[in-house]
Amino acid sequence: MTITEADIGLNITYARPGDVIRWLGADALDEAENARASCISNKVRHQHFIAGRTLLRHSLSAAMGNTVQPAAWQFARSTYGKSSVKPHLPQVHFSISHADGLVAVATSPKTQVGLDLELETGNGDTSLVLDHLTECEQAWLDRKCDADRWHAFLQLWTAKEAMSKAVGIGCAVDLREIEIDVPTGSVRCPEGLLDSAEYIDIDMRTIDTQGFKYCFSVACMQTTGSDRSLSTDLLCAKLALQSIHT
Repeated sequence: MTITEADIGLNITYARPGDVIRWLGADALDEAENARASCISNKVRHQHFIAGRTLLRHSLSAAMGNTVQPAAWQFARSTYGKSSVKPHLPQVHFSISHADGLVAVATSPKTQVGLDLELETGNGDTSLVLDHLTECEQAWLDRKCDADRWHAFLQLWTAKEAMSKAVGIGCAVDLREIEIDVPTGSVRCPEGLLDSAEYIDIDMRTIDTQGFKYCFSVACMQTTGSDRSLSTDLLCAKLALQSIHT
């Protein structure tokens, strides 16, 4: 997979949960994370949680050239539940996403990021979620043939979720207030959300790994003077985890 340099220092690392735990262990988690993990009775969700937090900590350390050890990171939460690194530590923005069989982490020391990931299997029923789409989004989806509609919906949905994570609103806003123009990657969102940014860049892609296909989107808050072309460092799991070790 091609690795490119990015002005915003964006790095996305993804791996299967079992591989993360096997390669990195789970010793970096703090007391609160271990307590939360112990409350998750579902084995799959338990493994995903541990792998996601482990991959996050190692990715943050990698973003800082390993000047901060994975176990040393501490986190705070905003009013809307967005996680961030505590102020006394080097500031790296991040976003985590889980889908069946895969965890992914996006980090950037320069810009707020949001990441969302969904496993693409078969053809789901898009009619069940139309209430969360704007009229323009529904019209775009309706123009897709039956064979392409589910993939198109997942592109759209992950973009909306990534956007909400980037601006830190989570479930605090109706997703119909966020409108994605998929062909252009442009965004319309409620007034006031972008006070700290000039615009949002969204990149929508597909990951094929070990026989499974995932739709994923990453959103970044860009400021005046930024290069409008979003360039991402997409590292395949093995390369990314090897770079963490070194």
